[in-house]
Amino acid sequence: MQSATPSEAVVAVVSKGDPRMIEFEDRTGLHFPADAEGRYAGYYPRTSEEAIAHLEAARNDGAEFLCLPATAFWWLEHYSGFAAWLGVHCRVTAEDGNTCIVYDLLRSPQGVSPGGAGGDPTQQLQSLLEAILPEDALLFTIGVGGEGLSSPGRTVAALGRGNATGLRRRLEGTTRPSFVLVSKRESDPPPDSALDSVLNSKARLVASREGLGDLYEVEPPANAAKLSQSSRDEDQTPRSNSSLDGVEADKLSKRLERLGLAGQDGLSPGSSREVRE
Repeated sequence: MQSATPSEAVVAVVSKGDPRMIEFEDRTGLHFPADAEGRYAGYYPRTSEEAIAHLEAARNDGAEFLCLPATAFWWLEHYSGFAAWLGVHCRVTAEDGNTCIVYDLLRSPQGVSPGGAGGDPTQQLQSLLEAILPEDALLFTIGVGGEGLSSPGRTVAALGRGNATGLRRRLEGTTRPSFVLVSKRESDPPPDSALDSVLNSKARLVASREGLGDLYEVEPPANAAKLSQSSRDEDQTPRSNSSLDGVEADKLSKRLERLGLAGQDGLSPGSSREVRE
């Protein structure tokens, strides 16, 4: 596992609930399949489709790699559709017939090394968004086509660069976890001072990659917490937390680096905050 995954990676393991199977040095282990609380689900998927759904859920929970121990190799025969899906969407980073197979959940077999020439930016961005954004996130894109970036729970809205007033109005009116992705390719027009002013006042830069793009997290309105608490008091329905501070910010930085979307530091200065216990 040490050579197959980077430090601080999040690894889902077909563990049968054995806590020893998810104990790694400098890495986070997750049971697979897991229930909504992250505990071992207690059963095997009935079909390949169900196995894939579990894997997508694990990826939404932050999993970056999947480990199939040798005792679970039968999955690849029993769930043939699942095995085919892994072969198309996930790159093998380690394979040993006596120990395990490790799949990279963020990179396909055709993917190139982070930052390498010829990578598909849309594919990289899609993998990133699936791994780190809340399921119900609202994503505004500027200079980046929304095609291929949406998901069942995520809404993507493409905006023009010259509409800073419209962007401000959108950001002030949203109560959902919201993010802004701004293209920074060499072919893009010069930065728009009005647009930068809106982003600096309404959002915080969480990641930047020269030649590709900047990712901003929209700061919630001052009364958002109060409104959210009032709503929870009424219906007791848990809401997604859009904050990417502390541990989440560190994990985001690592994922950005592995996808070639982060600069030297991954996160902008001062974006990491103290972890709350």
